[in-house]
Amino acid sequence: MSTLDDIFPDAKEHRAAQVVLDDHHTMRRLDQLFGDRRADVDLTHRASARPALVAMVNQAAADAKPVRSVPPVPPGRQRPVRRRIDLLNAGIAALAVLALATAGVVGGMQAATASPASEALGVLAADERTISSVEARLTEAQSQITDEVAAADAQSATLRTALEAVREAPDPADIPPGESEPPADAGTIPIADSTALDAALAAVDGYRKDLAAVTSPVLPDPYHRTSMDKGSLTSVAAAIDAAQLRLTELDAATAAVREVRSGLQSRADALAAQLKTFTATFVPTAKAAIEDNTDAGQDAKDALTAAAAAVAAADLMSPEGQSALSTYRTALVALVADQVHQDRVREEQEREEQRRREQQQNQPRDTTPDPSPSPTPTEPTDPTDPSTDPSSDLGDPLAPPMG
Repeated sequence: MSTLDDIFPDAKEHRAAQVVLDDHHTMRRLDQLFGDRRADVDLTHRASARPALVAMVNQAAADAKPVRSVPPVPPGRQRPVRRRIDLLNAGIAALAVLALATAGVVGGMQAATASPASEALGVLAADERTISSVEARLTEAQSQITDEVAAADAQSATLRTALEAVREAPDPADIPPGESEPPADAGTIPIADSTALDAALAAVDGYRKDLAAVTSPVLPDPYHRTSMDKGSLTSVAAAIDAAQLRLTELDAATAAVREVRSGLQSRADALAAQLKTFTATFVPTAKAAIEDNTDAGQDAKDALTAAAAAVAAADLMSPEGQSALSTYRTALVALVADQVHQDRVREEQEREEQRRREQQQNQPRDTTPDPSPSPTPTEPTDPTDPSTDPSSDLGDPLAPPMG
């Protein structure tokens, strides 16, 4: 029994030729058969596909080749044994080929008869979704800019008050003992480095001036689709152009919002750098204050050292940083007050010693002379006692010399 290849020897070459055909060739054939599907045609009366199918069948019949006879087997050569045809597999293969051919024809007809306006409506819908998302983000960003500017200005105003508070404080030496409030004519003591403080205050004032000049970017009006004919490609294309124009406007608005936010961040960074320079002066200032108040207690010295380190590490724009400034001021005043107390105690001791000396110097002296001691009475001597006779030492002049 012969195979299909032996019966139709040209079928194999024909199938091989069909394999190399690409999609472009198929689309060109479909365009030749059904016309250009991209043209803006009136689709209200769709043309019948029957004439095109008849033309395809006639063309296939014209291209078919007659079946040639099977060539005889040369003498002395044995015919190869052929496998028997599996009718079931051949039937399935034929059905698969028929299904593929049908699907290709139907898909080509659908693609050729699809409405270009429908495809354009899909593009328009995608652009409109993008427009809606961008408009929502820009509105939110605009509101955030307004809130951030107001909050930054309020923080700056509070910071300025805190900075002014560390310029000076009443001198504890001018507050009478036992009093808590300084008199009207009391002097002051410096708290922070005056030069660094003036620079920080100037930076805060400049920052607030820049904030006052910030204007929120103007956003385009909300997008609304204009009336159009959804079945007309020209009308849909005009709507797409309007949507693309709105996207261009939104891109410009986005760039403006980004520029404003970048400017705010740059100004905040510049102020933070100036404040950092200011806070770096607190540690050496505290050290100098401790050296000037050596008689203060060690607890007061340690408290001032810790307060200075806290200010140096603080963010003065935050409430914690401004609280650190207040703590430092209190610690420095306490240190000076302790020194004043020690000075007053020492001065009181010196006054007490002076009073004692003056009392000793001013004490009246007794001018009465001291009584002289009475002479010791002498006992009378016995004249008969030779020990008391002064002449006994010279002998008796009337007695004869010893022989």
